[in-house]
Amino acid sequence: MKSIVQLLIHNLHEGSITLPYPERPAILGAYRGMVQNAPEECTGCGLCAYVCTSSAITVQRAADGFRWSYDPGKCTFCARCTQRCPKQSLTMMDTRPPVYQQLGGLKQFHDVKKKKKPAVPPSNPQPEAAN
Repeated sequence: MKSIVQLLIHNLHEGSITLPYPERPAILGAYRGMVQNAPEECTGCGLCAYVCTSSAITVQRAADGFRWSYDPGKCTFCARCTQRCPKQSLTMMDTRPPVYQQLGGLKQFHDVKKKKKPAVPPSNPQPEAAN
């Protein structure tokens, strides 16, 4: 067995033998990344916020619509929100999130206006009186 001094001299003489790590490890098939919302499909029902155990998703109602917000720093990536969304407007990214420099740099929000219902013509128009 080598003494500590002999081991240190050996390591200094031989140099570093650490293998270079890959820049980022490979993503596995079942990877669940950040939640993405398609605001054009979202109805603002708030079911995603209701089932979110970590309160990463919030839905705030306003007079003319709602604000959907998501904080991935709070998210546990359980995918309950995507499973419960009735319109399937929520998905989870299959790629890693981008690198960010500031706390809260990945927060998302969408201000969605209420969708106007299309005007429906009357089903039985009144016949015009003959003159």
